[in-house]
Amino acid sequence: MTRTFISMAKTGGQGKTLTAQMLVLQHEQKGVPVKLAAADSDSLNNRSKFGRLFHHVKELGIGEDLTKVKSSTDPNLAIKYWDEFGRTVLEGGYIIDVGANVAAELFAWSEARNAGSLLRRRNSPPIDLVVTTKAEGQAIEDARALIQYSFDKNEWLPIGRRYVVLNEVAGGFGAYDNDAAFKRLKAFQGMGVHVVTMKRCESDIWNLLERELISVRDALKLTENDLEKRFGIDVWTGHGGLTDLKAWADETLTAFERVGLVPVRDGGSAGTPVEAVGAGCA
Repeated sequence: MTRTFISMAKTGGQGKTLTAQMLVLQHEQKGVPVKLAAADSDSLNNRSKFGRLFHHVKELGIGEDLTKVKSSTDPNLAIKYWDEFGRTVLEGGYIIDVGANVAAELFAWSEARNAGSLLRRRNSPPIDLVVTTKAEGQAIEDARALIQYSFDKNEWLPIGRRYVVLNEVAGGFGAYDNDAAFKRLKAFQGMGVHVVTMKRCESDIWNLLERELISVRDALKLTENDLEKRFGIDVWTGHGGLTDLKAWADETLTAFERVGLVPVRDGGSAGTPVEAVGAGCA
């Protein structure tokens, strides 16, 4: 039985799509088939960022349909619309990138539909929640609130494993060691929540990947010659950038694995709730 991973943040710009990217790469490296979906109403040409990074992404909650839902006079239309999310988690085996602007709606749908009852009765694949936050006061509080919300709503959206990714792209979390919200966030480790830290990536080609919307997975398949021909990058800059990117990817996925953030076919358990540290990118 292949798990479903939901990559989520309560606020935008935290790196949740990067986390989802790394989960895609991880599944590929381990030879575990996975399907991709995105729930994000902030889209370009009816495609989420996740959908522009990868092919064959099932789009949930974007574009004209969501606009119709919001303007409809049918009070149940929104609930029916998000039933597609329900069918997705019922099927299982997905990585779902959930936009900050629709996270609350998905939890609201699960409660309105009493989704947990059906998911348990159908013995649906386990759902894991991965919340990403940068080292910013409000973002940390939002991550804490989202983890707490997932516990509060667990009857309606049952979560198997919970993870917090501390994304150090905007700086380290050391300045928040005495911050009340950060302490409460880390205290969830006592409830089985796993914490993993990603440090900032210093690869010379990272800005190119973001600008050209090239996924980490696809970038690692390029050579310095590819970068030189396609983007005019000096061959040594490309070589160094790819070397640094590969080192970051390897260390990050090792850190994920250390806390049990890995695909599990049979619903097996994760590791102990300890904090792991890996190298990270923006």
